[in-house]
Amino acid sequence: MPIRSHLIFAFLFCCSAFFLSVAKSQQRYDVAYHFEYDSLSISGSKTFSNKLTIVNFMDRAIELYPEANDTKALQGLIKLPPFILLKPHETKTFPLKYISDRQTISEARQEFSIMLNSEDTSLNIQPGRVFFTKLDLQAPLLIQPEQPEYFIDQSTGLTQFMVRIVNTGLIPLTFQLQFVNLPSEIEVVGEILPMTLPAGEQSSLTFTARMRTKKIATDVNLTITALEAGGKQLATCSIHILTVGNVTRFGSAMSLQNQPYNNMFAIRYLNMDQNIALYQLQGYGNLGLGSEKSLSYRINMDYFKNQRAFNIYDSYLNYQTEKWGVKAGNIYENLDQYVNGRGVKASYKFDKSRSISAYAVQSNYFLWNEMNTFSPQGGVLGIKYAFKSEKNQESSLAYLHSKDNYRTVRSHLFSGKGYKDWNEKQNLIWEGGISIEQLAAEGQKIGLAAGINYTGIFDRLQVSSNNYYSSPYYVGLRRGLLQSDSRVLIPLEETKSISVRMSFMDNKPSYQAGDRNYLFSSSSRIEIYELGYRTALGRIKVDLRPYWMNQFADYHSWLELGTYASNWKSSSLRTVADLNFFTTNHRFSLHADYGYTYKNTAEQPIAPFHSLRISGNYDHALFGINTFMQINPYYLSDLFATYANANYSMYSLGPNTHFDAFAHNLKIQLAAMYSYYGFSRSNNFSLNGNVRWRMKNNWNLTADIFYTFIKGKQLFMTDPVTSPVQQPLDRYSFNNRQIRIGIEKSFGHRGHVSGYRLQLTCFDDRNNNGIREDDEPAVESMLIRVGKEVAITDEKGRVKFVDMDAGSFSIRTENHQGWIFQGPSTIILTKNQSMDIPLVRTKSVKGNILLVASKYLESKPDLSGIRITANDRQGKKYNTLTNEAGEYVFYLPIGFYRLTVETEGMPFVIENSNCEVEIKAEGLIELPSLRYRDQRRKVGVKRF
Repeated sequence: MPIRSHLIFAFLFCCSAFFLSVAKSQQRYDVAYHFEYDSLSISGSKTFSNKLTIVNFMDRAIELYPEANDTKALQGLIKLPPFILLKPHETKTFPLKYISDRQTISEARQEFSIMLNSEDTSLNIQPGRVFFTKLDLQAPLLIQPEQPEYFIDQSTGLTQFMVRIVNTGLIPLTFQLQFVNLPSEIEVVGEILPMTLPAGEQSSLTFTARMRTKKIATDVNLTITALEAGGKQLATCSIHILTVGNVTRFGSAMSLQNQPYNNMFAIRYLNMDQNIALYQLQGYGNLGLGSEKSLSYRINMDYFKNQRAFNIYDSYLNYQTEKWGVKAGNIYENLDQYVNGRGVKASYKFDKSRSISAYAVQSNYFLWNEMNTFSPQGGVLGIKYAFKSEKNQESSLAYLHSKDNYRTVRSHLFSGKGYKDWNEKQNLIWEGGISIEQLAAEGQKIGLAAGINYTGIFDRLQVSSNNYYSSPYYVGLRRGLLQSDSRVLIPLEETKSISVRMSFMDNKPSYQAGDRNYLFSSSSRIEIYELGYRTALGRIKVDLRPYWMNQFADYHSWLELGTYASNWKSSSLRTVADLNFFTTNHRFSLHADYGYTYKNTAEQPIAPFHSLRISGNYDHALFGINTFMQINPYYLSDLFATYANANYSMYSLGPNTHFDAFAHNLKIQLAAMYSYYGFSRSNNFSLNGNVRWRMKNNWNLTADIFYTFIKGKQLFMTDPVTSPVQQPLDRYSFNNRQIRIGIEKSFGHRGHVSGYRLQLTCFDDRNNNGIREDDEPAVESMLIRVGKEVAITDEKGRVKFVDMDAGSFSIRTENHQGWIFQGPSTIILTKNQSMDIPLVRTKSVKGNILLVASKYLESKPDLSGIRITANDRQGKKYNTLTNEAGEYVFYLPIGFYRLTVETEGMPFVIENSNCEVEIKAEGLIELPSLRYRDQRRKVGVKRF
């Protein structure tokens, strides 16, 4: 008992001594102060508060002035006064209030420091006090594709797509893009090294998707995910990559060539780095439930083994009847805003051409997510009325009400688009919209947009012009954009053509002052003026396009919170050379862009300098190779990646192989890619492969491997105004590995078609009579459009469209290499049909007007604008006009023609009208001169 009493006494003594020492230490200062909270948890776009208490222990009044020690402590909504007066022994408490926007918060854990000073140097003032904020990161990254769908080019097997990445948060984010669940049929090449995106800024990245073999034609849904270094998912988006075969099913993205069964399920096991292992369930298909009823579905579900968590994404059920339909799950549509997330779409069909749809979609990619916690991001409510023309061209009107919880912005958008056929060879597409953007607190802005696209095919040329304007506060996808791209193509003889192009794009969006500085008001403009010449040497196609490019940019500094701007200008003379060659077993393409930049105010590098971009690929039946090289910057935005004293360069080389074995039951595909990035001195190596073993009863065993290794010398953050800051870490390396094995089962009925079938065969109509004869060959690789569906002719010139409804459909061809479509432009489908489509090549022929001399002719007549008509033996007419010198040009198919000029009521006659000429395939054809006799003054002579 006494021992316990002694211990208690000793403990009380120590505690008393401690508190006395603390009290004594506080009394050492003449002025003491402290914050109410040492640390605060904050979230974006909200206010947070603290209090500062100051005690004057002096017997006299004192005056203090605060300093912030290079922090934001004195820049709040409620802040300390510039001078603080304290009476003797007075204690004052000052409230502090801040808003967590980009002007205040720049780090995940940020320091706020206040230090008090006085003019009286005899005062003993306590050193500065500090409190910290911890930011709650809630998915501040957005990934948006330039367009939701891309088509694989048939001659190269490639397509390029662009994604825009926006950091909507308050601090810089470092992340790496990955292509999750990359299908084995496709390979993606592009910049996937880690990148740092400052707060409020955006970046555009270009990727190339490539089908590994021509034997596979399928549509894939590509998922792009941004991951932090620790594996946390920041953002994701989905892009559809579509291939065009010679068989197309209406209303379905599924290729009949590669998926003979309309249902498939698969179970896979995926092992990744950082102790991530998961099981996947995937499936898609369509079930016919009777007359005019169907149920289509898609499911993608992951179960993370170690975390014991489920994710469900990119999944839906779509039930359709003759009059109405409901789709629930992931909804992806473009209504001048991306309707992208989880929700419901309900549709009602008035008839075959008119329908109305309603949308209720939450902005969340996951249907079910147990891996990450995301704050509510808002959503979209909308309605769309669509109607189709007799040629199945869709026009629509839509209204969307959107809510963005993070930006505290609501918007209303009315938009519409339409299609108009002027005649068989001219059409017009228009679009427009009006929007209202409202802040949650106050303020609203009205935006307008309008666009018009024109396409015309004439005897002498083809014209296309795409034009669009939206005001700075328009809430559609193209905010603050002025864009115009006009082209004129003039076919020459055989496979030759020349073209002229003028492109202008001015991107200058604006955001409301209270909009949390969502984006700094940076702007850019690109002007291109281009001439082109295309020819073909057998199967080799050559395209040369010299052009002049001007670039302008107004970039605001990320480090200075958008206060200072840098106006960059660049001017270049460049030339593009495209070379394409493909046969049944070989496919080769080369794209080279060389430029001389004679003006560059950014001085990175100092002008003048040369730059070069080359991309090429070669495919054989068994192997192939892809290459890419860039030396010196092409766009002004390329300078963001370079740090001081570094040159912008990039080199990539990747072989691939694909082969079958065991009677095509075993399919193996392997591809590797090595890339060196000179601007960051990093090396990137990737390897991916796919093995598929086909078994009985439509079972398949599959295995995939994806491996990436990245090694570099320096990590850095970039700013477009100041030089990028190098980080202390001068070397880094990391790798990512994914191994996936699975089993698949396909079922259903093969080649089921519920509608009508239309088969078209394109042939070279050499005698221009519209009838296919034995010596007239098929035309391969011609793109055919029926309504909105697209197919490309095979080696026999055939395309097939199936599952078509009864009605009227427009038929169009891609008019290239001098081909002219001579068949009907519209077909009324009431049963299965097969049609031959005659195509004829044109040849350039020239002629002139010869003025017959007359002694009574006082002045030279105007020879411009005279209409010349060439009539073939089948009654078809081709017209052209003369220029001011009386010269004219025809683009005519091979054959015999009679030249006529209508002179009734005109002040002239053509003495040799109705002359005949033969247009041959070889040689230069000169049309006979048409003799022009002026009859403006007639002289009569009378004898007396």
